Amino acid sequence: MSTPCRRCYSSNTPQKKNLIKMDFLHDFTSLIRLDLNNNIIQKIWGLERLTNLTWLNLSFNKIEDIEGLDSLRKLELLNLAYNKISVIKNMDTLENLTHFFISKNQITHKECVHYLMRFKKLFKLSIGGNPFTEKDDHALYVAAFIPNVTLLDNILIRPKMREEAAIKYKFELKKFLESQTVQEKTEEDAGVDSAAPVTSADEAEATRRDSLPETPPTQTSQSKIAELCSQIFAIDSDEYKQLETELNSFFTGQTETEAHYQQRASQMLAVFDEQHTMRIKDIKKIQDPDLHRIKIIDLRNLTSQLFKDLMALEFEFVKNMDDNIILLDSFISDMLSTDFDSPSQVETPETIGDTENQMDTQVNDSKEALITQIQEEEERRNRVRISDIYRYYDFLMKTVEELE
Repeated sequence: MSTPCRRCYSSNTPQKKNLIKMDFLHDFTSLIRLDLNNNIIQKIWGLERLTNLTWLNLSFNKIEDIEGLDSLRKLELLNLAYNKISVIKNMDTLENLTHFFISKNQITHKECVHYLMRFKKLFKLSIGGNPFTEKDDHALYVAAFIPNVTLLDNILIRPKMREEAAIKYKFELKKFLESQTVQEKTEEDAGVDSAAPVTSADEAEATRRDSLPETPPTQTSQSKIAELCSQIFAIDSDEYKQLETELNSFFTGQTETEAHYQQRASQMLAVFDEQHTMRIKDIKKIQDPDLHRIKIIDLRNLTSQLFKDLMALEFEFVKNMDDNIILLDSFISDMLSTDFDSPSQVETPETIGDTENQMDTQVNDSKEALITQIQEEEERRNRVRISDIYRYYDFLMKTVEELE
């Protein structure tokens, strides 16, 4: 009997319902879509060799734990709705995930959302119908903690909703970001305590100037350029030079983009600082208690608006950077698919196939490692900037409280 070569498999036929185990799938290595919904499966396993899967539906089963997905690196859609899952975990390798359905399970803690922050390509999330969504406004919580999600339970998350979410969950987001920053601080900036509270005007001024810091491109990523190019093309070849030029252009573009947003933030802060100082002086001169109270409320509202504007600018900045990374990834992938040298004619077909597979694996691993490293560095810098915005906002609110 020949090896199964199906591209899709579904259990949605009467004779294939009520499946308990998944132990019959090992040989279906070419599957790209697998639909096993509406069965009585209790454990995810047997998928190790299904490395081409991009679509997996295990909804309406009796699954209690997320597991057995490590080899599904190409997976884009995962449907685990209507199961008995209580914790979101064991999905670290699913870097290409764009659609995730986990509604109608047994998740009781909203902090489970934090785990999903690692999925940079996550576009649609279905999480309603879990116990924690009945207690809190989970839509705002998701909007605050997962900026990449655009569709949440079929609701479009608009910029206004993200701003509202950032205000509502200000302290929780700040605490989480600071804890993450502390954990991932590199030796290079170990001496800078970005999570420390602002205690003086001088420190606040330093924070203000660095709300969107202008930092140089990472040397680690830059150093990977030559290594990546040499693994794909012969040194001094036209293809090598083309790829090297593109990578250098990318890092230059990232630096220019960051400088552009830094300038916009600095202008925004300069205008606010000047007006804020004048307003404080005016409020101190007011003798009428009612007018004094009104002016303080106005000052609070203006400070909150500054916070919203800075966060909106940061979200715009991050999206721009992410789009550039996606374009770089696409460019490299296109080069890899068209510019590989042909194998030597003296090799046998079997040897050629083995060699090509080894080269594909090595090159793709190198490319993915570079893209991941760039994404992680941008994410770290994003956390530092957001932490600084929160610190400066806290300082401004303290100055307002001192006037009351």
